[in-house]
Amino acid sequence: MKTVLIIMGRYLPGYKDGGPVRSIKNLVDRLGEEYDFRILTTDRDHGDDKPYPGVKVRDWNTVGAARVFYVEPGGFHADTVKELAAEAELVYLCGCFNDYARTALKLKKQGRIKCRVVIAAMGLFSPGAFHIKYPKKKAYMILLRQLGYFKNAEWSATSEEEAEDIRREAGKDAVCHLAEDLPRKPEEIEHITETDTGSLRVIFLSRISRKKNLVFAVRVLQEAKGNLVFDIYGNKEDISYWRECEEELKKLPGNVRWEYKGEADAEQVVKIFAEYDVFLFPTMAENYGHVIFEALAGGCVPIISDKTPWTDEKMRGCGEIAEFDKENAVKAFAGIVQRYVGMTGKEKQRAAERCIVFAQRYRAEDAEEQYRRMFE
Repeated sequence: MKTVLIIMGRYLPGYKDGGPVRSIKNLVDRLGEEYDFRILTTDRDHGDDKPYPGVKVRDWNTVGAARVFYVEPGGFHADTVKELAAEAELVYLCGCFNDYARTALKLKKQGRIKCRVVIAAMGLFSPGAFHIKYPKKKAYMILLRQLGYFKNAEWSATSEEEAEDIRREAGKDAVCHLAEDLPRKPEEIEHITETDTGSLRVIFLSRISRKKNLVFAVRVLQEAKGNLVFDIYGNKEDISYWRECEEELKKLPGNVRWEYKGEADAEQVVKIFAEYDVFLFPTMAENYGHVIFEALAGGCVPIISDKTPWTDEKMRGCGEIAEFDKENAVKAFAGIVQRYVGMTGKEKQRAAERCIVFAQRYRAEDAEEQYRRMFE
């Protein structure tokens, strides 16, 4: 059984980092019987000042089908990375803007890591994501290229488009493997929302950061007519941005009742979605968008931007997509929301059932095979 060492900022039981944690958990869930997955990560969640209760630090912990080695913040020392990498046949880095990535890439350049090193781009180079703090990221990439840190590394991309983004920033000769993110294994779920014509239950569930674009979602609902409930779930990752959101939320008309519901338990996300009609998610950029699949699995219709891999063709008519860059983008999103407000209860239930059936029948075999080819 081939040993794969995954190095990432945070893993279970953490959940505040959203997509990256879900991506690796899904990979372990689906291929954990074929590969010896070992994960090197931090001993606490994003923003927390205490370790997870009950975990052994600087020792192996069994978490699902993986073994996890937790270290204190700043604990990705060269000796630790080198020691764990020596037992692996492949090192898989989640991103390259982190201290652990710099350490591993430097060790690889020096020949102190002998096995292959693959960097998962994790959507970091998409135009929407890369241009947030662009000067700092650009300078960082130029420096790592000049140091030769990418020379002996390979890359994991979820699409040909992401491979092009990687080559634009890491060098035109970057070796890229295509491996689409794996969805979570579908679970049996019953959609429980019942709203009549003129009513709608709307959810926003994601990290509260500028990229996820909650302010835009609120502006969409400022245009809404009818009786709407709008619930917000997510980690307040960017407090200054949350204050901007609060200012917009104050402008919502009286027919829209909103509430911040706190952080969602990662294992309860699908059940949470099952309580809502639509998922309003005008994100600026998504590498995969696990939360979109989770909404579908819960029977909650995604109303999303065109900045994700989830196209009309891929969702097979189970979701709604609006162009984000258009001048009248807010009105375009609002028009879709209003259409669902006007649906009968039976129409909304049929839409929910289509989403659930799609998620349960979604085939991940091709993506699983992509990972096998990359690992082998």
